[in-house]
Amino acid sequence: MAADVVFIVNPASANGRTRRRWPGHETVFRRILGDRMDVRMTLRPGHAADLARSAVQAGTATVVVVGGDGTLNEVANGFLDGTGRPWNPDARLALLSIGTGADFVKTFPSPRRVEDVANRIVVGESRTIDVGLCEFVDAGTPRARYFVNVAEFGSGGAVVDRVNRTTKILGGKTSFLIAILRTLPRYENTLVSYEADAAPSREIRMNDFVVANGRYFGGGLMPAPSADLSDGLLDIVIIGDIDFKTARRNLPLLRRGEHLSLDEITHFRCRELRVQSNEEMIDLDGEFIGRHPTRFAVIPGALPIIA
Repeated sequence: MAADVVFIVNPASANGRTRRRWPGHETVFRRILGDRMDVRMTLRPGHAADLARSAVQAGTATVVVVGGDGTLNEVANGFLDGTGRPWNPDARLALLSIGTGADFVKTFPSPRRVEDVANRIVVGESRTIDVGLCEFVDAGTPRARYFVNVAEFGSGGAVVDRVNRTTKILGGKTSFLIAILRTLPRYENTLVSYEADAAPSREIRMNDFVVANGRYFGGGLMPAPSADLSDGLLDIVIIGDIDFKTARRNLPLLRRGEHLSLDEITHFRCRELRVQSNEEMIDLDGEFIGRHPTRFAVIPGALPIIA
């Protein structure tokens, strides 16, 4: 018999702090939820998706993500089937956000106190949000994957890859800032062409290309200040042909979400986007997943999350 509430815990999240803190958190959850809950630890990249899929298919009502944006991304990809709908239409997600960037919960506020998360699970009120779909190529093979918060390619994908290959002990904001300052001076802007909602193709030389469902990425930067998780649209923000000095000078504007009026920025909304580019590194919710994006699309109201 499936547990009512399954916790999927990524012990490596937040640079390993989750591993140390979870025993105390679990004590609080068991005091409030009792025998309704079960705990499953991730053991490898991609494991959270497998655990979520098996839990939901077995009839679990609530899957709780304990980790960061990358863990949420994996759980969402296991929670949803190939059509972008939950395997179990009565299931929903909950969040205990413990991660380096923790960017999604800046758009979708989630309680940080364990007791508050547990009590919201008991109440059970949820709202549905959109998810994005990214079709890409990985080692020559076409693949598809969902994202909950932000997808990007260009210099941002290279930054994320650097962050994930180094220690995150300094926290999200500082880790991403260091990676930006080390990556951008060497990044070569690239030419891309794109079609939004079947409009005529456009070509642009860009530094970074952001496809946003949520508002924040990179440990608190705000590329898409008007993005709405439930409007059925993706916010597209293209950072054009800028050099490192220009990027560094305008970084405070990006952090405050005041950059959209700059001449180098292209911003629009769409439901579907097709892209042709060089083999740029793709970041989905803070995780490097492949190269050469071909298509992005929004799936409205796909993911029920306790709010």
